[in-house]
Amino acid sequence: MKLLDNWLSELLPSQRILDLGCGCGSLTSQLAERNVIGVDIDAKELARNPALSGVCAESHRLPFRSNTFDMVVCHHSLEHLHELTATIREIRRVLKPEGRLFVSVPDGRSFSDRLYRVLLCGGGHVQQFCFETVVHAIESGTGLHLAGSTELFTSFIFVNKSNFLPAPLGRLPGPLPRRMRWLGHLPNCCFDTIRLWLNVATRMTDSVLNTGLSRYGWALAFAPTMRTSPLVSEQGYRNVCMSCGAGLDRRSVNRLFRLLYRCPRCSQVNFLFSENRQR
Repeated sequence: MKLLDNWLSELLPSQRILDLGCGCGSLTSQLAERNVIGVDIDAKELARNPALSGVCAESHRLPFRSNTFDMVVCHHSLEHLHELTATIREIRRVLKPEGRLFVSVPDGRSFSDRLYRVLLCGGGHVQQFCFETVVHAIESGTGLHLAGSTELFTSFIFVNKSNFLPAPLGRLPGPLPRRMRWLGHLPNCCFDTIRLWLNVATRMTDSVLNTGLSRYGWALAFAPTMRTSPLVSEQGYRNVCMSCGAGLDRRSVNRLFRLLYRCPRCSQVNFLFSENRQR
């Protein structure tokens, strides 16, 4: 999101960023070498990134003083939180009066999110957002105002064998029931083929019928001052790597022949799709 990049470029090295619900770290390339403190409830996820200054805590009970952070980042995390209202209040508390907020969430009505919930039995998504509900919840709970948005697209990266472990005999640990665990017996090539088919089929349908099957959700930027100019609505990237999930501008990719490109982040080969239409 260009607006987020602009905001980050304005921050001084001493100014603090809170990465809320960070796992092992969010937006690693954009937040690299910045003063970031990550918060997650899973200590094992925090330990996966020794370079991250991580704190194990609940999102609705943050162990920080008020007016501590210059920016808060919630990257694919709000949909996992049971205490959403209390978490949004905590974000307002720990943000400085001039602080800014970046949020990315899935569209709970999208084909991608519904497929994710079916295959992974919810997959930890306890909130089901639409654009209006998430914007209203954040604006009313923080007093911030929506400054910009970007439509995000999916690569169906969750259709991966690692998410479907074969089921042993006896009681099953974890959230997946036995009817889903059998998928773990399939070879990797099956998941690769299904993921490729989903990417091609949804984007072709979008191009022909102007649907939104390949949409994932939105990136949203909130600022303390009410905008005096029209909302910044940025064009999203339809080309999203099926291996690492990186979204790429079609004009800047390293093309292989006409319909393929190599992801600069993970070096995997993907199909190259045309840019999305504005609906």
